[in-house]
Order: sequence, then structure tokens, then C-alpha cells
Amino acid sequence: MKRRHFLKYTSLASTGLAFAACNSGNLSTSGKNNSSESSSVSEVDFGKLEKTYLNLGIIPITESAPLVIAQELGFFARYGLNVSLSKQENWQQIQDGLLDYQLDAAQALYGMPMMAQLGSESAPMVALMVLNLHGSSITLSPKAWDAGIRPAIEYFTFQEFADSYRQYVRKFEEPPIFATESNASMDYYISRYWLAAMGINPESEVEFMEIAPSQMIYKIQAGVMDAYSSSEPWNQQTVLQGNGFIANTSQNIWTGHPGNVLATMQAWVDEHPATARALVAAILEACQFCEQAKNRREIAQIIAQSRYLDTDQDYIEPALLGNYSYGGFDNQERLETIPNFYQFYGDNSDDPEKPNPVNYPWRSHGMWLLTQMIRWGQIEQQDYPKDADEILEKIYPLDVYTEVAETLKIELPSDPMKVEPATVFIDQRQFDPSDPIAYLNNFEIQA
Repeated sequence: MKRRHFLKYTSLASTGLAFAACNSGNLSTSGKNNSSESSSVSEVDFGKLEKTYLNLGIIPITESAPLVIAQELGFFARYGLNVSLSKQENWQQIQDGLLDYQLDAAQALYGMPMMAQLGSESAPMVALMVLNLHGSSITLSPKAWDAGIRPAIEYFTFQEFADSYRQYVRKFEEPPIFATESNASMDYYISRYWLAAMGINPESEVEFMEIAPSQMIYKIQAGVMDAYSSSEPWNQQTVLQGNGFIANTSQNIWTGHPGNVLATMQAWVDEHPATARALVAAILEACQFCEQAKNRREIAQIIAQSRYLDTDQDYIEPALLGNYSYGGFDNQERLETIPNFYQFYGDNSDDPEKPNPVNYPWRSHGMWLLTQMIRWGQIEQQDYPKDADEILEKIYPLDVYTEVAETLKIELPSDPMKVEPATVFIDQRQFDPSDPIAYLNNFEIQA
């Protein structure tokens, strides 16, 4: 096992949240542990921690914020956890670190646990909670601009944009290259969904390539690809440096889609049940902090550091603050106010009485992902499996999150399945988890 390097850090602000932790494990002296705050809140005890020193993997994108904030502001320490955040260069390293237990847990792609369980690895990787909703965009090269393509917000209808972009793609002699972070990322599935909704076959009319998020800007600058879909801040950096423009945001393609998850191996949870719960609780507190608008500028300052995203704070803030630039090459300012570009904890429901927590591992989201993996031939199953419920239960176990949420008095949905109405998808196609087979068969463009 590699020697673990524990990062030295300091707190930049008081958290001011409504609960704290008191575990029987040894409290780390790292991070912030506000004693005056702890004395006025209820104690949370998940039992004796089986392991207090954890190595957690992160990728340099804004979705890493909950883990970074939990480290920097002392949420991990308050739950008796001494954590080392191990920055990885790409998602393959995250997956390998989890599979060989070099990482106790990690920020992971939403599709990674499902690919691990249903793919060639057949490894019991699980998602304990969702870290965020949204957070990605599709960036196009200057070549698309020169061909007359503009950001989708400048067209009267989606169909008008679709007609223009489809004609543009079909003028290439060879399929243009479309990059994503990984074929297990929501960017990958949402990009394919977006292309197919425009009548563009992502299997034959574009060529997909995997590139690490932080390398996207250099590759599009070098003309390696014509488009990419990635997490922030790597879209806004490209825009603000004048190397590309935004075609569409991921939340305009599917409003409410999950982003990254906290992943680990089921065997690790079985061996460290109290530690797993403390870990989820600490990150949930960090997600609450990240959700508050008043904290967003401070978050950008923290994650911009070289040991995390290693980029300018000005590239991180637009997505976090909701002042998002679509860019362009005509000296026109295309700023859009998108307050929910990143959601780390808040309610995304149209009905304020209906609980719709960001961090809850919805089984229906996993079901949607399963339909898309089958749609694009990513897994051996060519038909929707009859034992899908059992499969999803293994990949997205609810017991850890449910116990933590109940302990922290976070309201839980009454049903892990929910309908995604037609209005949340760019092609106005409803997803009803009670009939995934009909949903899957409804797509004309498939692998």
C-alpha cells in the first residue's frame, strides 16, 4: 500500500451548522472543531469507529467541494475522522484505487459503481450518497462558431438549434471528436442523450474520446476535439480564455440529474459500518455548507488551491455563484443567472411540500442510468433485466444514508422511485420508473 500523505490545512470560516458529532474514535486535531458550537448542539454517535485514518480520492473539479470543505473546515475531525485527500489525475485512477482498496472511499462518477458491478470487473462497488446535482456543460470549439453555431439560449426553440447543429456535424468528412471525462460519467450519457434528441446518432456520427477534465482546455485549444462535456471549472476557463463557447448546460438537458457520488466497496462498508456512517454524516454537513449562497465565494477560494483544483478562483466562481458565461467570439457578453447550476443539498422539487433531497441515492436515477447503458450497449445485458430491483439495491444501498439522515433529522422520501416528468428533459420525454422497458423501447436511436 502506498504511504499516505496527510495534508496540513487551516480553517477559513466558521460553519455555523445545526449539529455536530461526538464519536468514540480519536478526534483529529486537524481542521476546525468549534467547542462553543459543539456545546450547544445535540451529539451524534454512530458507535466506536472501526477506522479513523482514511484515504479519500478526489478529482480536480468543482464536485470535489464537499470532500474538500469537510477536510478544510473540520467536519471530518468532528466525527473522529483523520482524513487524507488524495488527488488523482483521472477517473481510472479513482476506480483502480477503490478496487484495490488503496482508497477507503472516493468522489466518483455516478455510473462508476454500476459499471464496476455489471461490467467485466464484476466488483461490488457501491454509491453511499450523491454529492451534487448538475454542474456540467457542453463546450464547442471556435470552428463551430465560425460555422454559424451559437449557444442554445440564442435560438427560439431546441429544434431550431438541433437543425443547425445536425447540419454542422454532417458536413465533416470524418466524425468530429466529442470528449467526455469518462464513459461512466453523467456527461457521457447526457451528451449522448442530447445528440440523439437532435437526430444525431452518437454511435456513428461523432467519435467519443475520454480526456481528464483538467486537460480539456488544452486539447480543444490544440484542435484535438470539436466539442467536450465536462464538469466545472473547465468549461468556464475555456470560455474566459477565449478558446471555446458553451452550447448548453447539462441541467437544460435533464434538470435534476445527479452528478458525482461518494463511492466505496461493499466489503469496506461491511468491515467499517460505524466509520461509513460517520463519513457520510461529515460529508452531508459539508454539503449543507456548500449549498448556502453566502459560502460560495469562500468555497471557490478554498478549492482553487494548488492541492485541489490548482486554478484561478475567477474560473470557479461563475458556476458556484450562478453568474454563468456562455461566451462567444463577437465581443458580446452572454451572462446567464443560473442559481442552481450546482446543488449540493437543496430541494430541487417544484412542490415545496415534497422532499427531494439532492444527496439521496434515488433508485429511479439508477434505473434511468441502467436504461442508457443498455441503450448504448455498454453492458452485456441487451434487454432490461428482470432482477433490476435487486441489482440497483446492491449498487445504491440505502441503509447507510437512511440511518445517517434519520439521525441528523434530514427528511427522507417515502419512495426511492420517482417519476421524472417530461418537462425536465430537453426532448420532453417522461421517465416513469414503473415501466423502464417501455421507456427504453421508445428511443429510435440506439446502439
